Amino acid sequence: MKALTTTLFLAAVLAVTPAVAQTKAPAKTVKPTSQVATPTAKPATAKVTTTKPAAKPAAKPATKPAATVKEAPQAAAPAPVAAPAPETAKASAKSTGSGEASGELFRKGTNAVNLGIGLLGVGYGYSVLGGSNYSSTPVMSASFEHGLIEGVGPGTIGVGGLVGYRSDTWKYSGYRGTWSNTYVALRGTYHYNILQNAKLDTYAGLTLGVRIFSYSDNDDSSEDYYSSSTYAHSGIFAGARYFFTNNIGAFGELGYDMSYLKVGLTAKF
Repeated sequence: MKALTTTLFLAAVLAVTPAVAQTKAPAKTVKPTSQVATPTAKPATAKVTTTKPAAKPAAKPATKPAATVKEAPQAAAPAPVAAPAPETAKASAKSTGSGEASGELFRKGTNAVNLGIGLLGVGYGYSVLGGSNYSSTPVMSASFEHGLIEGVGPGTIGVGGLVGYRSDTWKYSGYRGTWSNTYVALRGTYHYNILQNAKLDTYAGLTLGVRIFSYSDNDDSSEDYYSSSTYAHSGIFAGARYFFTNNIGAFGELGYDMSYLKVGLTAKF
């Protein structure tokens, strides 16, 4: 009986042992499964690594435009330096009131000279004596002006002076009589380019001076005679200068000083 019981126990043990072995075997197969999963995760990590280099190139172009933006202000920096020049010119034009841009040729600091010949006298000629015995010089004049004050209204005030001369002579039967007139005056002018012509200078003014009148004669039958007188004289005039070049031109004046009408050459500097 003991032998039979022992035999049955051994048989039961042997029968249970393979079953336990079979249950442990599947547990071991799980380990390979985890090992397979591990390599699968590594490639996934490799994919993430590949995205990092892609971000670096994107960052580098972003910094390059930033450098370009920094250079832009450096290029624009000279512009504010040049800007004051036009502003100064505009301010100067406003302060002067008139300038070359508005067609005004005579401005503050401008100097002008007229050399003219009078075509019509002021009534102190003696051509009534007439005939071949009479001769006279033209009314010659020279005037100078300097631009003194600019921006008085739309124009410029100038000051200067004028010197004029004329003589008349009459001869008859050994008699010779000479009348001469010398005019010295101060002139004040107001220049405004009415027609806004870049080559034209129009003006008007007043004269205040003295006229020196003298007379002399020599007669074979009597002693030579000479007399002179001086008296104050004032006048008014209007004129225009037209410039062929920047400095040389022609002028004409109507008024009452040495002659009613004067024409001639003009120069400014």
